[in-house]
Amino acid sequence: MADESKSKTVTCDVLVVGSGAAGLTAAVTARKAGLEVLLVEKDENFGGTSAISGGQVWIPGNHHAIQAGEADDRPAMLAYLKRETGNYFDQERVELFLDTAPEMLKFIETETRARFGASKYPDYHPAYEGFSLVRSVASLEAQPEELDRELLRHLKPILPQTVYGGIAVGSSVEIKQLMTAGRSVGGVKLIAKKIFRHWMQVLKYGRGEPVVRGRALVGRLAQTLLDLGVPLWHSAPAKKLLVNDTRVVGAEIGRPDGSTVTVLARRAVVLAAGGFTKDTARREKYFSHIAAGKSHAAPTHEGNTGDGIRLGEEVGAVFSMEVTNPGAWVPVSVIPGRTGNEAVFPHLIDRQKPGFICVTRNGKRFTNEAGPYHDFVQALVRANEGEADSYCWLIAEKPAMRRWGMGYVKPAPIPYGEHIRSGYLKTAATLADLATICGIDQSGFAKTIGAFNENAKKGVDPDFGRGSDQYDFYQGDDAHKPNSCLGPLERGPFFAVKVIPGDLGTFAGLATDKFSRVLNTSGDVIPGLYAVGNDQRSAFAGTYPGPGSTIGPGMTFAFIAARHIAAQGA
Repeated sequence: MADESKSKTVTCDVLVVGSGAAGLTAAVTARKAGLEVLLVEKDENFGGTSAISGGQVWIPGNHHAIQAGEADDRPAMLAYLKRETGNYFDQERVELFLDTAPEMLKFIETETRARFGASKYPDYHPAYEGFSLVRSVASLEAQPEELDRELLRHLKPILPQTVYGGIAVGSSVEIKQLMTAGRSVGGVKLIAKKIFRHWMQVLKYGRGEPVVRGRALVGRLAQTLLDLGVPLWHSAPAKKLLVNDTRVVGAEIGRPDGSTVTVLARRAVVLAAGGFTKDTARREKYFSHIAAGKSHAAPTHEGNTGDGIRLGEEVGAVFSMEVTNPGAWVPVSVIPGRTGNEAVFPHLIDRQKPGFICVTRNGKRFTNEAGPYHDFVQALVRANEGEADSYCWLIAEKPAMRRWGMGYVKPAPIPYGEHIRSGYLKTAATLADLATICGIDQSGFAKTIGAFNENAKKGVDPDFGRGSDQYDFYQGDDAHKPNSCLGPLERGPFFAVKVIPGDLGTFAGLATDKFSRVLNTSGDVIPGLYAVGNDQRSAFAGTYPGPGSTIGPGMTFAFIAARHIAAQGA
């Protein structure tokens, strides 16, 4: 699967640095245009953060929605993004994204193995003009047999904390499937089939190989590159860009044996190294809560240490903070006894359900718990201004915790005692005792829970409007009435998990033009250098319009970049 040439110099048309969805899209688009491509990945495994993502791709005007009779409206798309991005609205790049994204998706489905399905996953802000239910598509599950065995061995696994017994449990859909196991014959059969498939994979490959969500997307794109004869180098960090006069002409690439190979790129180098979510120094400088010494953890790819951005800066590129938020925020909890991204659990399922509530140390709620994760963290940081740390407690009654799980704690019938013993899960017979254990102000919490329970029984949230819009409704429990997101906490014992700020990637990045060409300090193009994905400053200016709105523009601008490279000629 890789060119293991001993040559000290390798030549290609396009060198792609990074193997997430954006880098893979750039590589396959360039190869389909007839260019000779080499893709390098510094990690032992391909896929980056894309491989451990939910695999949603935000594409306004996508053909899946149109085929389902849910055609989108261009003025509505534009109005929605204008409202999202506010003063940072970049009309040129946004217009090009809207023009190109549907074309990119059709190209990927026609020309690669990647497959998507319609996903009626709402945009994240129903109150904004132009809101829609149909702009996201979901990456469809693949079978490991579809992929070259060596590729499969080097395809980044999904996060182990989102798998139980070989079953992926990282989304509401997957949790609902697990919940049916003890409630219907069909549910038992479904789970049994998944478990059987897992053990067959263990026997065949030595480990379970679920190829779902983002892993399915990057796996199929990488397999397409192998089909097209594109070399994929793993354990191959880009060490330095090569410049001839003012033009980037290649890079020095490390190899597994410790040697360095010079890669000369006749057309361009494309930086797609995943942003700086694990670049400690840059995070400490630009994430305000980290700069203030407060907690933060990320379930993102450990290799996203800002390499692409640093490489660009070394040849005169500009790192741009012209964004509303430098990170794509998500609330997380930290699992004791684990390290790295495997210790971090993103709270994407539990807090939105009836029977859950979030409070800070003063015992008060601070936001709509069912709201978008990016917004939730911003509210959490604001609620902890002036405090030594930023955190809240996610609290649940037992029936809710057993129905939906709670962070890393899986729903019934999976036992949860180990999580109490580890200290991850706090528990008490009464809410008052739980507040004492967690260090929550008793008086403030008593007032909060009293009012919350009274309103929840009526299905209303006068404080934050939880469960009052289409996004909240989508995240709730369809079977719960009168409000799918709201339920009182009355049936003990009660449970709590500490939640802190985290991120799913970064939005600040290298300044580029609309074709993804990297710009220097004078605002001029650096010839031969492109940046895509999270190495590029967000076209949506640090906002989160909907599910997959990092991967959607990442793939789209990678597609734009590769076509622009191909159109330039030798």
